[in-house]
Amino acid sequence: MMSQTLTIRAARADDRPAMERICAHTWDNGDYIPEVWDQWLADERGVLLVGELDSPERQVVALQKITFQTPDQVWLEGMRVDPDYRGQGIAAQFLEYSLTYARQHGARVVRLGTGDYNQPVHKLAARAGMERVGVFVPWSAEPLAEGPQPATLPLESLDRVMGFLQASPVLAHTHGLIGVHWSWWELSTQYLVDRLTGSQVVAQVTPLGDLAALAVIDFTPGEDEMWISVADGQPEAVRALALAIRVQAGQVGAAMVRVMVPDLTWLRDAFRCAGYGFGHWEGELWIFERRLIPEAEGYNRR
Repeated sequence: MMSQTLTIRAARADDRPAMERICAHTWDNGDYIPEVWDQWLADERGVLLVGELDSPERQVVALQKITFQTPDQVWLEGMRVDPDYRGQGIAAQFLEYSLTYARQHGARVVRLGTGDYNQPVHKLAARAGMERVGVFVPWSAEPLAEGPQPATLPLESLDRVMGFLQASPVLAHTHGLIGVHWSWWELSTQYLVDRLTGSQVVAQVTPLGDLAALAVIDFTPGEDEMWISVADGQPEAVRALALAIRVQAGQVGAAMVRVMVPDLTWLRDAFRCAGYGFGHWEGELWIFERRLIPEAEGYNRR
């Protein structure tokens, strides 16, 4: 354990040099945190934390971001510890601080994600009372220039879409979690309303008008990436829908389609046959969560 006291506080702009020093040791191909640092500092949905030693130098040796995705769901990311101070319980202090902060600010659940290889974090999460609730692979595919596009469902289809997803085996398997932009949260009615309003719920429809497959996409015009937050249906129809989404991405100017595919063999086969696969990193992402208050009825546990 550490011989010096660690103080956890809100980050400041002048902590950037310390952050860059710490993040220089994360991965061989670099860390994303320097690119989002200013955005995280300005984010009003949570707090960016640093840990500094109680010494004359007040050296910053760790950092982490707490984000309130909704008023009661918290996502933890960007946990980094200076290599010279690893193995001294700093990450455990940050996680305990984050859980307490989340509880005090009204959260009912806290989640984090990490690679399947990261056994120290797996053990850390377990010691903090978190359980693994999801396993996903980060797959992607390039847009297609031509081909059939998916059917777009209107806002008037809300009840039909909700009925389909409430009976979804995929969402039952993922405990109602959807993944977009490398974070996970519970599918909600408001999220579906927003996506339907933006013409971002698409489907493969049978000749009789039934939904053979349905997917929810998440795309902001002008951005490079189109995300598929959830997809389910008949395997062949899901494959055709995943392929059609690539065509749609090409039509709206997206440079890449991304999807976090859960550990369901048939679903991974469908996306693989539609041309999706690993990008720069090949591995699984494990999602851990801790419930802070009794569960409310909803998509998350059905």
